[in-house]
Amino acid sequence: MLTLAKIQQFPKAELHCHLDGSIRPQTLQKIARLDHLPIDEDQQVVAQKMTASSNCHNLMDYLTCFDYVLPYLQTAQALKIAAFDVLEQAAADGIQYLELRFAPSLSQQQGLSVTEVIQAVAAGVAKAEAQYPIIGNLLICGMRQDELAHIQAVFQETLDQGHQKIVGLDLAGPERPDFPLTLKESVTPFLGHQGVQLTLHAGECGCVRNILQAIQLGATRIGHGIALKDDPAAQQEIGQLPVCLECCPTSNLQTKAIASYEEFPYRAYLTHGVKFCLNTDNRTVSNTTLTKEYAHLLEHHAMTTAEFRQLNQNAIDFAFTTPEVKAQLSQKMAQFSL
Repeated sequence: MLTLAKIQQFPKAELHCHLDGSIRPQTLQKIARLDHLPIDEDQQVVAQKMTASSNCHNLMDYLTCFDYVLPYLQTAQALKIAAFDVLEQAAADGIQYLELRFAPSLSQQQGLSVTEVIQAVAAGVAKAEAQYPIIGNLLICGMRQDELAHIQAVFQETLDQGHQKIVGLDLAGPERPDFPLTLKESVTPFLGHQGVQLTLHAGECGCVRNILQAIQLGATRIGHGIALKDDPAAQQEIGQLPVCLECCPTSNLQTKAIASYEEFPYRAYLTHGVKFCLNTDNRTVSNTTLTKEYAHLLEHHAMTTAEFRQLNQNAIDFAFTTPEVKAQLSQKMAQFSL
């Protein structure tokens, strides 16, 4: 029988987790003290400022939480501590493989280069890997609201350093009306570079066209893709493709992309063969864990044990890692008794 305890203990994989949205309040306070920055001493107050309000109206409202956190992520020390913190949380949540995504451009206010930002995050990941049974890889985000030349420069410097932990590129931020053009010009020059793969935020706010455009440009994974919920024809089309949706139900609920957990298109996706996996998106902003995300499906969609295993297998199958790591993770899952 599938229980909350077994979901937590199961060796899971997560592909969609943002660094800046997943830091614990007490860790942000620690960073502030070390970097001599002002921050409220009341941890509950800090947590409130880092967590999405129940009165969020849309994605833009949801994203305001990041404005509070980002000033504290401007030094190498802070980034290393933050990355370690997120992987430590993930390990406690039973996650054995995590792809951590972040936008280097958001941590350059005090002069850090893209390379220095990435190296600091990678150092935090390495520290966590040395202490916990978890593997962490990095996804580098360009921000759609930035100038095209800046996005391209971030991606170019990212790929030039050739860090072994960098496994994919992403575009994040609000989906503007000119999204398809920005998407094409931002990522096309970098496709196929040193095996780095593409996962793109698309259809987070209601446009199926963006999802299809992202797939046409080479994305094998789609961040959110919740716009697909009301389009059975598109579900059937995407169900025939080697593409995985990185689903984040609690985040979608908070941004009003869905009205309830019941509205998450769980059964529709399974019916049409859409490959998808579960993710937290932002542990702190959404006040969630991967265990909680699965628990919501268990409660509201009667997720079966076989389906739970399949969703985790989807995450492994579409992970941007080596065949050897995938085989190891698959074996651990198969050996775990549910």
